[in-house]
Amino acid sequence: MRMVLTFIGVAFFILLCWGLAVFYNKKTTNIDQYLVSGRAVGFWVLIGSWIGGVIGGSSIAGFMGYGWQWGAMRYFSIMPACVFLLIFVLLFAKRLSILGAKYHLVSIPDFLALRFGDAIRVPAVLFVFFRMGFIVGLQIMALGLIFQTGFGLSLPIGMAIGFVVLVGYVAIGGMMASIVVEWFQSLLQSAVMVLVCVIAMYTVSDGHILQAYAIAQDTMAGVEGFSFNPFDLPVNMIVNYFICMGFYYLADQWAFQRVFAASKPDVAFKCLTWGNIAAIFFVMLPFLAGIMLRTGAELGTIPIPLDTSHNSVFFYYVINVLPMGVSVFFLVCYMAAVLSCGSAFLMGGAPLIVRDVYQSFINKNASQKQLVKVGRIGVIIVAVFGIGGAYLIPDLVILFNMGNVFTACGVLVPVMAAFFWKRATSRGGIMACWIGGLSGLGTCIWSLMNGGDYMLLPNGFPVILVGLAASIAALVIFSLTQKADPDEVVNVTLYNKLQVTEE
Repeated sequence: MRMVLTFIGVAFFILLCWGLAVFYNKKTTNIDQYLVSGRAVGFWVLIGSWIGGVIGGSSIAGFMGYGWQWGAMRYFSIMPACVFLLIFVLLFAKRLSILGAKYHLVSIPDFLALRFGDAIRVPAVLFVFFRMGFIVGLQIMALGLIFQTGFGLSLPIGMAIGFVVLVGYVAIGGMMASIVVEWFQSLLQSAVMVLVCVIAMYTVSDGHILQAYAIAQDTMAGVEGFSFNPFDLPVNMIVNYFICMGFYYLADQWAFQRVFAASKPDVAFKCLTWGNIAAIFFVMLPFLAGIMLRTGAELGTIPIPLDTSHNSVFFYYVINVLPMGVSVFFLVCYMAAVLSCGSAFLMGGAPLIVRDVYQSFINKNASQKQLVKVGRIGVIIVAVFGIGGAYLIPDLVILFNMGNVFTACGVLVPVMAAFFWKRATSRGGIMACWIGGLSGLGTCIWSLMNGGDYMLLPNGFPVILVGLAASIAALVIFSLTQKADPDEVVNVTLYNKLQVTEE
């Protein structure tokens, strides 16, 4: 019965996605509508999309497992993203929104080309695309696991179904459909996180919810490696988290695209500021839920085996402990979270194909109809790359995190130079992109092969700083040893020259 009800719930959500896709397909007549929703997304839809993207399906299951295993100690694995996204919005949202509307920007390479010329699109597309593709691959794999867990299908068949469902509605409806699904999904996932916390706290405290946290503190006080204080992490680890997991959010294609999609600069600024603040709160809830589930397991009031893997806690609790109706609702919501996160990054990769490759190098005079068609093909290309990685590469999570690192190493310094350094030249920006990105990638690989990981070298030094240092050095050396080209338009992206209000 649980399987049948879950199937009905999932089928209903999929039909909703496809219905929105067909509806918005009829409204899509140009590439701006397809890639950035016609730059007309209002406050409430955009804030829901932002919260849903920051949190996503990984937060529900992944961070709940962190709370189960370590308490609040792993909160800094997500906090840097929220902090740096907030910095990005406060510094750049209004200016980028106006710049995007004026020059029809849809991607980070688009922005960089405005300052450094079309040649920089090649390395920028390469580094940004890998990150988008690996995230999509992770989401398709997660969809496959849902179909495997919920319906008994094999993982490859589940992934194939997830691929068809996800790619179909995104390719047809574009960002206009995708962003509405993200808004709806943010409501569902927020409800799940609140309800899991409340139910677990109620069970642990025998109905006295306000006493639940104190009970958890008493119960877990003697458990080694478990803490309620996120600052119990060593200071060097906290600093490393902020360096390794935060910098690339200042040059994140997903964030740039949502700023470009906002209806007004003020909407981008206010909406995404409040969205980040809300996200900081909501990402605390899975940790709290995990703590409560572990407390209940220790007390024997929540029947979850203590040796359950932290990656499986959410699914064990939902499938084996909760009543059937609640279980089905939570599984459908989790499916929605994964599906919408996948759609967001599919749409993040599509502009790289249609604008930064096709329109810039293959057909500069393409019609709007041709561009929309290539945009749909771009969605399929990103998804094929992602599912190929998910099928063929054993540890896609490591590759995704490596993608985060060398994306930051490749594009962060050129983005900051475009904003803040008037003396930067085209060659400086291009070489900073190539040398920074390849240095970051090479350092990641060397570290993994020599006892380190994708974030830290064996001696504990952050990998990302190697790539950023190489990128900065390349920018400075090549800029100071080359005169600016006569056709360079320096002021077009310079921070203090950009307006903060519309004309």
